[in-house]
Amino acid sequence: MQALSDAELVANHLAEGGTGTTVWLQELFRRHYSRVVTWCLRIAGDRDEANDLAQGVFVKAHRHLHSFRGESRISTWLYSITRSECMNYLKSRRSRPDDLDEELLEQLPAGPESGPEEALDRRRSVNLAREFLEQELDEIEKLVFTMHYGDDTPLDAITRLLGLKNRSGAKAYIVSARRKLSRAIGRWKASQDRLDA
Repeated sequence: MQALSDAELVANHLAEGGTGTTVWLQELFRRHYSRVVTWCLRIAGDRDEANDLAQGVFVKAHRHLHSFRGESRISTWLYSITRSECMNYLKSRRSRPDDLDEELLEQLPAGPESGPEEALDRRRSVNLAREFLEQELDEIEKLVFTMHYGDDTPLDAITRLLGLKNRSGAKAYIVSARRKLSRAIGRWKASQDRLDA
């Protein structure tokens, strides 16, 4: 079995009908499992979630193995599936902002001056930040910014995941987003000063 290439394993699996879990498929996935989990771990940051993501990758790979045409290596094909699954994972994490807001608010230290008014101020700040992100940033900037600052994803991983081809990769989008947000905050502060005057 070790002597067979990945392409031969796929061919043998498909020759047996391409359904079910064959020894060929088990060997193929065994060869690539740790690499896929490592890719997922870079995004999820949690080993259990990375394992769950990897399982999803292999389920999808099994389901679509018949569409693999051999024009690239199996590892490249698996990476594209992993990238798609990780992007879906990050989008689903971002679509639960209220849960995240509650978690953040609960983690903040409660000092003697920490009461309902302070909690409300923090809530307003979170909502204002979200509004700035929505209004000021384009979709790629917003995605890069939230992946980097919200999910602690390294810039080089974001560059690879999003397939960014510009010279500076994700860093260019972070610089642009920070510049736009800084201008927006400046305008907002100026409007607040006028209201207070």
